[in-house]
Amino acid sequence: MTQQFDIIGDVHGCFRELSDLMDKLGHQWNRSAGLHVPTEGRRIVFVGDIVDRGPEPVVCLAYVKLMVEAGHALCVMGNHDNKFMRWAKGRNVKVSHGLNKTIDQIRAMGADAKVLGKFVEDLPYHLKLDEGRLIVVHGAWCDELETERPDSGKMRSWCLYAPTTGKTLPNGMPDRIDWVSQRQATDSSPWIVYGHQPYKEARIQNRTTGIDTSCVFGGKLTAMRWPEMELVEVPAAQQYDKHPTMEEGAE
Repeated sequence: MTQQFDIIGDVHGCFRELSDLMDKLGHQWNRSAGLHVPTEGRRIVFVGDIVDRGPEPVVCLAYVKLMVEAGHALCVMGNHDNKFMRWAKGRNVKVSHGLNKTIDQIRAMGADAKVLGKFVEDLPYHLKLDEGRLIVVHGAWCDELETERPDSGKMRSWCLYAPTTGKTLPNGMPDRIDWVSQRQATDSSPWIVYGHQPYKEARIQNRTTGIDTSCVFGGKLTAMRWPEMELVEVPAAQQYDKHPTMEEGAE
């Protein structure tokens, strides 16, 4: 029997839009529990980057934690989540790219950073779902990763950051390798749903769907319904942060 999932793109602290999207997907808000209860037979999957940049990163992370612990959702680790986790553990990290907003809200709310950090630390780098027909990852995936250890450096690098040439562009961003275009997919290859790279529209190519549609940058928050392959979106209430580059979606 095919499993049913609603896979949600990079949230980045946009709780208003996340709540609107959950409502639009038809999931029921449980006020006393502070979470949404999915419609029967469905499960929520988050592609990571729950924190940083947006207005309510800690609220979003606490919500996702509740959803996962209640059995309503799954979540993979994003690179921003990973950096927050390292900060929460007392590691020396550069407070940049929106991490300051997460730290500020931790302190304003009196939230327990160590508890939230431990939740992030226990998240997987990727999820293989529906008997291997679907892979959810934050950054990128390639078939060769099947032979890598779950904690290997290559697995971590691809899943969190996606491959780069090692060079830096004039705008300060890494020179990314377009792994989607290079993928040699066949009709039997798993479908990959990922985030990380912000697009104006969801990018669908070579049996992959990129669903980071730039909500925190004033775009949209997007979900992909599996197996229906339906995209469900809500617009951002406003632009919360700026990004030096934005890719067009590709069909």
